Amino acid sequence: MTSPARFVAFCDGSALVNPGGPGGTGFVVLDRSHPALRYGGTRWVVDGPHPVTNNRMELRAVLEALDGLPPGAQVEVISDSRYVVDALSKWIKGWRRKGWRTASGGPVLNRDLVEAIDARASTLQVRYAWVRGHDGHAVNEVVDQLAQAAARGTAGPDEAAVKAALGAESYLGAGSPSVPAAASAPAAQAAPASVAPAPAAPTGIQSAFTFR
Repeated sequence: MTSPARFVAFCDGSALVNPGGPGGTGFVVLDRSHPALRYGGTRWVVDGPHPVTNNRMELRAVLEALDGLPPGAQVEVISDSRYVVDALSKWIKGWRRKGWRTASGGPVLNRDLVEAIDARASTLQVRYAWVRGHDGHAVNEVVDQLAQAAARGTAGPDEAAVKAALGAESYLGAGSPSVPAAASAPAAQAAPASVAPAPAAPTGIQSAFTFR
């Protein structure tokens, strides 16, 4: 992937107590071709048999961001988590070769989410990139705020704040991306016990736009 990807997805996750939660995800997905925008987050009180952790919330944010993107689309996933970027772009290859064992012989943590993201990414053209956290990058700050708000069960940044952040980092051109009315915030969802993407009903702000 050499040209700018059609989609750029900023992702972040947070666990208020690590491990233990509650936790939250935050993401902003921009479609440069229309343009169009999807953003939001999910609150996680329980994550099936797994403890709610920062790393699991970071991975779940990526999974939520990739949801609904058209097959074959080019996507640049941007995260301030070295763990996420390295796990999905480097370490996964060695983990597979070793039967999902680490270099020390122990089982790979969060294998369920790493495999779920990899399966989703296999239908797309995904590039992972790292951005330094809490270093003034406006969009990264917004997804951090979305994740924190989701974890706390409070309202996060609104459409105007998301667009302002994208504009500050020169992701918006002359056209302004369309965003439908935000969904209402339901009660916090507990994750299903089986391996699955994030539950359909998020807390906080999330658009319902379907990319085409």
